[in-house]
Amino acid sequence: MPCNVINNPSFETGALDGWYASTGNVANIVQGTIAHAGNYYLDVTGTAEVPQVSVAQDLYWLDDENEHTLTLWVRVADPIPSTGHCEVSAYLGEDPEAGAIASDFVWHADEWIQLTGSIQPLARDLTLHFIGSCVDAGKEVPAHILFDDVVLSDC
Repeated sequence: MPCNVINNPSFETGALDGWYASTGNVANIVQGTIAHAGNYYLDVTGTAEVPQVSVAQDLYWLDDENEHTLTLWVRVADPIPSTGHCEVSAYLGEDPEAGAIASDFVWHADEWIQLTGSIQPLARDLTLHFIGSCVDAGKEVPAHILFDDVVLSDC
């Protein structure tokens, strides 16, 4: 069994292949030079009605007896005003607090940042979630977050 349990981890298939966005978000695989590595990345955009972005992948047959390490690269696509910031998080399962793996604030839109963390799955079949939100002058605004090179490994 490969160490990375993620299907389509670098989005190089050019299709979502196992990834899906929450209702109200728009998710696309985009080919472009700003990809962290390779040629493709996942682009998730919020809307005025649903400003927080959320994308997920269902995982099966996880080894629930061993810790898993997550690494992924994230980037905010649109400029972040000096009065704002964005936050990106990753969690496993249905409870964002109990399944929290990694979280970070993003202050600049022109660079990829790495999220990393570890977790021991509580069950064999769980969903991996990535969420992103942006705030400007204290008000939530539609997020536009890019994801690339996702690894969830138990070895």
